[in-house]
Formats: sequence, C-alpha cells, structure tokens
Amino acid sequence: MGNVLIEKHVEIPMRDGVITYADVYRPADGAVVPGIVTRTPYDKEVGLSGLPVVPSPQKLAERGYAVVMVDTRGRFSSQGEFTPFVHEGQDGYDTIEWTAAQPWCDGNIGIQGPSYLGATTMLAARERPPSLRCAIPIITADDYYDGWVYQGGAYQLGFGTLWGMGLAAAQYLRTDHGLDPAYAESLTAALQGAPASLAALPLERIGGFADAAPWWRDWLDHDAQDDYWNAIRPSADYDRFEVPMLHVGGWFDIFGIGTMRNFRGLTAAGRAPQSVIMGPWAHTSYDRYLGEMNFGPTGAAAFAGVIGAYNQFLDRHLKGGTADLPAVRYFVMGANEWRTAEAWPPPDATARAFYLHSAGGANSARGDGALTGDGPATSEPADRYLYDPLRPVPTEGGPTLQAQVGLPGPRDQRAIEARDDVLCYTSEPLAQPLTIAGPVTVTLWATTDAPDTDWTAKLVDVLPDGRAVSLTDGIIRASFRDSLSAQVPVTPNEPAQYTIDLANTAHRFGRGHHIRLEISSSNFPRFQPNPNTGRPAASETAPRPAVQHVLHDGDRPSCLELWALPE
Repeated sequence: MGNVLIEKHVEIPMRDGVITYADVYRPADGAVVPGIVTRTPYDKEVGLSGLPVVPSPQKLAERGYAVVMVDTRGRFSSQGEFTPFVHEGQDGYDTIEWTAAQPWCDGNIGIQGPSYLGATTMLAARERPPSLRCAIPIITADDYYDGWVYQGGAYQLGFGTLWGMGLAAAQYLRTDHGLDPAYAESLTAALQGAPASLAALPLERIGGFADAAPWWRDWLDHDAQDDYWNAIRPSADYDRFEVPMLHVGGWFDIFGIGTMRNFRGLTAAGRAPQSVIMGPWAHTSYDRYLGEMNFGPTGAAAFAGVIGAYNQFLDRHLKGGTADLPAVRYFVMGANEWRTAEAWPPPDATARAFYLHSAGGANSARGDGALTGDGPATSEPADRYLYDPLRPVPTEGGPTLQAQVGLPGPRDQRAIEARDDVLCYTSEPLAQPLTIAGPVTVTLWATTDAPDTDWTAKLVDVLPDGRAVSLTDGIIRASFRDSLSAQVPVTPNEPAQYTIDLANTAHRFGRGHHIRLEISSSNFPRFQPNPNTGRPAASETAPRPAVQHVLHDGDRPSCLELWALPE
C-alpha cells in the first residue's frame, strides 16, 4: 500500500486526431507498474462510486496499478462526436497502447468496467491490442441488438428509450453541444413524463429524442440483427478474443443474459481461460435483500468476495500471480449459498422437462393449468386468450433498470396472475426440494390470428404462503421465430413452434413449493407491446388485438426445460 498520485485531464490522442481526456491514478513513488484502462461515457469525475463489485481507482493504485479513467469520445471532457458503441473498439485499442507506452507503465495492460463500460471493455478486447493481457467485463452484454436494445426481436422499450434519452440529455451539459435548444426542452419534458412517453404512439416521435440523438433513429430502423449490429457485436466472432477474462453478472441484471453468453461463447472458442461470477443481484442492487427474497449475509456483494476475486485475477495476469479462479462461481437462491463448477450448466446438472397441461382453462392462477414431468395426452384442448396491445400486461420485477419501468428482482406476481390474458401452469407441491442451475428455456406451440405478435414466459416460485415470486423471464417476437436476422410473417391461425430464452438462474425450490410458468404476450413497459399488425412497430399508430392459442397435445408438446442438480 502507498500514496496515490492523481493526474487530471491527461490528453490521449486517437488515431484520427480526436483528443480524449483521462484522469490517471498511480503510485506516488513513481514505480513502473501495470496499467488498467477504464473508458466511460458517464463522466470520469464521477468514477465508479457506489458499485460494490468494482474496486475504486484509488484502491487499485494503492495495490500497485496505474489506472487510466477516460471520458469516451464525445462525452464530457473528450472531443469528438459520440455514437454509442461505434468507436469504442478502435478508441479502446488506441487508449490501451497509449497507456502501455507511458514511462510509468511496464507495458502490461488490463481493461475493465461495468455496464456500458463493459461494452467499451469487450469492444476494445475484440480489436486485440498487443499490450492487453486480461479484461474484466462486468454486468454487460454480448450483443447490442439482442440483449441490449432488443431482446428476442422485441424492442426493450423502457431501457432502450430512457437510457438513450439520458445519454442524449447529457450532451446538453457540454458547452459545445451544437444542438437545437428546442430539442433540450422537448427531451426534458419527455423524460419528466416518462410513463406517458413510453405509452405514446408512434414510438419514433417521442418528443425531440430522434432529433437530438440520430443514433436512436438508427436503432429503430435496424430492428433486425443485420450488418449494422453485427459490426459491433462481440458474439459475432468470439475467436477474435485472445485474453483471459473475468465476467461478473447478476441473476436479475438487465445484461445477465449476455454475461453468461459471453462466458460460454468465449469458453467454447478456447482462445483463453474464462471465469464468471453470478450473484443474486440486479444492475444497481447488490444488497442481501431484493424484492421478496433475503439472500443472507453472503448474498450482499460486499461480503461475497467479489473484490478479492477481482484483485486475484489482476495479480494473476498482470503481476505473475499463480492462483487461478474457478471457472464458474454462482449463488444458489433459496439455498443462499455460493457454489463452484467447471462449466455452465454445471456438469452434474441434468435437463428436466416440465410439460404444459390444461382442460383449456389455464387463464390466471385460478385456472386449471398444470405443469408435470409427463408429456401431454394425444389430445388436449388449447388455452385461449385475447392479447390487446392497448391493455398490456404490466412489468412486475425481473431484470429492469429504471424506476419508471419497475422495481427489479424477484417480485410477487399475484396481481399479474389475476389477469385473464396470463396463462398459468403450476406443478403440484414439491415433495422434495429441487435445485436448478443453468439455462431456462420454453418450447411453445401456439397460434395467433395476427400477422405478427409476441410470446412471453416467466418462471415463478410459488411459496407455501401464496406468494408467487418471479425468477426469470423472456420474450420472442413471432416473426423472428426462425432467426433474429430477418422477419418472416406468421401465417394466421397456423401452429408454429417458438423457443423463448429465459436466460439463466440458480435457485432452490423448497419442499412444498410449486413451480409455475406464466405465458402471455406482453411485458410493458419493459418491452414495446407488439401492435399485431406486421407493420414496423416504431411507426405504428393503429395496433389491433390478437386471439392467441397455446397448444399442448401429443403432436405439439409445449414445455419448460430446466437444469436440475442432485440433492
């Protein structure tokens, strides 16, 4: 440990002449040490305060590192024009190599950061800068189409709009913003009236947003996983990543689905060892309490050993340390314990299918929907409901971020499950506990009378006291059922098979608990309601209802697939 020297507003030139500015934290004794780069669009003066899964720059400098905290291109102190994601790869490369060339750096560099800072981390690592030795992407995604702006082909209305508006609004803090002041006024009004803004039609005309942030218009125009997104998609080619990484995520984090995809994809590529830590956290919540759950003292990130693992990883790859981290360290909710595994899902987990059943009346938790390990009979009646985009199912819990969208985490779903447009399939009370760890997937056979629609699914733990606690959820836009790269209209009233990715979880269903699966067609304002017209959703002004049927017979067995651990 030692004193820290902080150098403010250090110029870092990019290859095209744009100057970015950094604050550099390094040992005050002038020691030549490894460098750690962090690139942020949220103002380097704020740093990473309040996030207990990331050590502060000062602490890292005390431990013998030089930390370079940079405002990304076009944000706060740095020059240039900001377009989310587009310049982060090359600018990250240039920043890493600049850092390695400084007299106070020994030439070995790590890069790290959470959320969008995780995107700057991933995109820089993809460029393979020669001085990069390791990376720590935290609570971040593998794909800025699927899992950031969209998911399963549906626009992430709450996050994509409010996060984007916040980025655009911050530009007005710059004296050189060059934007029409009228845009600032309309953008401020849209942010202050967020619930009305998110419900307004058409989406593309939310007050002043598209004018102040032309990249948001691009996001709406590119509503499939096309070349626009593939050019900036880390998961497009995992073979391009050559350094060890420590991934950190949360079961209720908005980017948790991408965190585990990055770990699994990079592990499969085999270019460098990967480790992942998954805790019971949301994007901005790291306490032991979240929603209806108390995760115990080690559920809090501050007492979960994350910072220790972080420091161990850096020492291993930047200072010649010898201790390696386990490939997977994950928190089992319900059991409230940390476990390790060699892979994901854990090698001792086995796939378990739970099939949907009913006599045609699974509507709401009061209905006759059942979930069993037995496949359906040859003939079972379908379940039917009306999905009205003007009466969407409200968001309650899950991997949300902004308060205007809803509180994150494992929330009680009883009010949601009272609706007739939510189908509920419930197991018998468990005679023995069931611990799951791995991906959660729903295979759904269904019909709609619309040319396009959405299908949503939610995994729920029903407690003996009646609380219905959400664990994880997902969505698929029907026209993207075969591929996210191109929409194919639905043939009305013709059965089709859909796969709904509910991300990953690790949870222990206690004895006497029920496993429940919810099926519906909306989750608002987390996702933009599908207008059911087949026309571009961003410009639609006249949505229509759709009659939905969920099928579960011998020829079309709809099911929930979990990964069960031995007890």
